[in-house]
Amino acid sequence: CGGKVLITDLDQKFIFMNNQRIYRTSAVSGSMFGVLIAFVVLLISTRKFHIAFFAAICIFSVLVSVIGSTTMMGWTLGTNEAILISILAGFSVDYVVHLAHAHVHATGNTEQRVKEAFGNMGISVFSGMLTSVVASIPLFMCTLTFFAKFGTFLCFTILFSWVFANFGFMSLIAQANVKIKDKKH
Repeated sequence: CGGKVLITDLDQKFIFMNNQRIYRTSAVSGSMFGVLIAFVVLLISTRKFHIAFFAAICIFSVLVSVIGSTTMMGWTLGTNEAILISILAGFSVDYVVHLAHAHVHATGNTEQRVKEAFGNMGISVFSGMLTSVVASIPLFMCTLTFFAKFGTFLCFTILFSWVFANFGFMSLIAQANVKIKDKKH
């Protein structure tokens, strides 16, 4: 405009905005890549599209639930949160994989397979959830922010993973009622 104007970023607003963009991009891409890997691995290992698809839905649901819960707690997206969200899919796949494996290797119709999967893996999945939640509790009391947030994050992830694996994944399997041939021994 003809005048001398000096533009500065003394408040570092532009750096903050750029960092937020990087955090958001890395968190979303990392978590979605994790869901995709889980889908592909389950598809290859079970050879059942519906199992892999329902598992991916449940893992995505865990992602949304954990991110929503931490947002309701007032967390904002920073370095720690972006790292935790990036690894979230890897943490949330465990229980779904165990139940999917048990379901595929069970025999009978869908109802019998669901019952057998719960009978064979239900207590193990529950015990794994319980020990992981109890192990995360001491992290709540840490003075270092990363460890306190990691404990909260881990506890939410484990709880939501267990809920969606047992009540979401297995319900989807039961309702879809896709026939699976028994393997010959």
